[in-house]
Amino acid sequence: MRYLTHQFAHLETLNRARKWLEYAGFDPSQIEVMTDGVPRIAVRLEPGQAAEAELVIDAVELTDPQGNPSFWDLARQQLVPAEPTAEPPAPPEPRTFAVGFQPREERLQEWIKTIAAAELREGYLERGP
Repeated sequence: MRYLTHQFAHLETLNRARKWLEYAGFDPSQIEVMTDGVPRIAVRLEPGQAAEAELVIDAVELTDPQGNPSFWDLARQQLVPAEPTAEPPAPPEPRTFAVGFQPREERLQEWIKTIAAAELREGYLERGP
């Protein structure tokens, strides 16, 4: 079990987050809201719910006019297209390496004996009584 906690600038944003989490399918018993002091929320998460809860809380924060940055601040940003370059960047060179394993001689002899013993047992069992 994991907990996700978050602090909000306004009580209204906290209440909106609680409602949106419930609409998203979170059980109300999983959501704990603290209104004394800084408004905050704690969500008890089942496996696989963390990303969904974080997305909902981030979306709620974007609708808060004093959140950083708010949805409206992002909408007012001017898009400046990047200037094209003369040459496309060179693709990165792949970094590969080989991994080898060589058992120590003592272990190798143990493995050979173990394999031989297993083959003898299989042969005995196949032969039957």
